Amino acid sequence: MAPSRPTGRMDAQLALGSVELTVADLERSLEYYTRSIGLQVLDQTADSASVGVPGRVLAQLRERPGAIPAPASGPGLSHFAPQVPTPGDLSRFVKHYTATHTDAKLADHSVARSCYVNDPDGHCVEITCARPRREWRWQGESPAVVAERLTMEDFTGEPGADAPFEGLPAGTEMGHVQLKVTDAELQDSEPFYTGLLGLDVQGRLGQMFLAVGVTQHRALLVVTNCFSTGRTEPVPENSAHLIGVDLLLPTAQQVHALAQRLTEASYPHVLAGATLQVHDPSGNLLRFTASAA
Repeated sequence: MAPSRPTGRMDAQLALGSVELTVADLERSLEYYTRSIGLQVLDQTADSASVGVPGRVLAQLRERPGAIPAPASGPGLSHFAPQVPTPGDLSRFVKHYTATHTDAKLADHSVARSCYVNDPDGHCVEITCARPRREWRWQGESPAVVAERLTMEDFTGEPGADAPFEGLPAGTEMGHVQLKVTDAELQDSEPFYTGLLGLDVQGRLGQMFLAVGVTQHRALLVVTNCFSTGRTEPVPENSAHLIGVDLLLPTAQQVHALAQRLTEASYPHVLAGATLQVHDPSGNLLRFTASAA
């Protein structure tokens, strides 16, 4: 269920945390994320690990031995997008990755340039770098949503592009997370994200993509139904899939205020301390916590 009208606006300091994913073989995944992607292992137990850059977790990996890839048509993760600080950082990554892998897809989104890759379980990772605002294309007052193909030659000539790749830099942050939803024309997802959660529409491509965020022209979440075939049931538990996305609000009071909006809208959720868990209409789990907790 979803509200029919806005009930409040999200705090402009909302920030993305990490994504939590299941993987079939933890050691295989850590080999990929450290050697191929260039992240660091920040914490590890027997069956789980956190990877990212110093001071910032980007992905939490939970081992589910023998997990199969999640169905492409179901809800879950389309991709998560670590954002590097400079074009040179992206160029070094592209050169490093394509030296040993053939699955990279290079794209110009007007607001950013990106390299899409897939981990051993099929989770898509978009390494991206924001472009200067003066280079953006516009549709009215919103940035245009484009995806034009790039080649390796487009990444040469950037300052530092020829320097050795030493992993993703410390300034890397989570640029955005794109979620797959299953409702036709986003008739349930858009009221949920904009009306109930109070996020602002930053851009769209027909009814297939909806970019939502809280700061001007910065999308935190992108929801898309372009993979949907009408499937609404959860993905199989024995698959490698998205468990949840973490989002950070400045204070516990703001987390509780969001929970109150959900209560007033009779929308199911769980509040425990300063952590709020809520599923979007397609079943994707969002976890709101207080960054100052």
